[in-house]
Amino acid sequence: MAANRKNGADNGTPPADPVDWARHFWRRHQLGGSEDAFIAMSSVLRFQRLLVDAVEKELRKHELNITDYMFLMTLQLSETGTRLISHLARSLLVHATTATLATDRLEGRKLIARSPHPTDRRATMVTITKAGRELATAATESLRGINFGFYGNTEEDQRELTEILARMRRIVGDADTPIKTPRS
Repeated sequence: MAANRKNGADNGTPPADPVDWARHFWRRHQLGGSEDAFIAMSSVLRFQRLLVDAVEKELRKHELNITDYMFLMTLQLSETGTRLISHLARSLLVHATTATLATDRLEGRKLIARSPHPTDRRATMVTITKAGRELATAATESLRGINFGFYGNTEEDQRELTEILARMRRIVGDADTPIKTPRS
């Protein structure tokens, strides 16, 4: 109760927490239905920003941004270490231009190598190099040190969040349907 008073919930002043603040004014302005959807969106976007800020701070130590890191990790996690640039763009939900720019940056640092597709002249393949694997591994170790931005959250919280988001992604039509993975 004291925390609510501190945030302004009991005395009519707006709460300090931005998500509670949004809910307070949503109700005050009588905006009606979809309040929970708006608040959920606000919460997800706020958490996403906090997570990205923490991750990117750590990645800067390796002269990487989050797109470049995910690009390297997607290649590292693939069976052959090679993928089409267009497939990387699609799986990372980035524009083809962003994927090409990431390719240019990473190739310039000799972290990946670009090659033509063997049968499709329009397509370009990228392969992670030994240096790319080493950097991806080092960056992953740094991110592991901050629990990938999930400070203080339990593994159960992380699994539950992943399951909820997978269900929500399916519902909104994510083209890449997630599978339910067994708990370890």
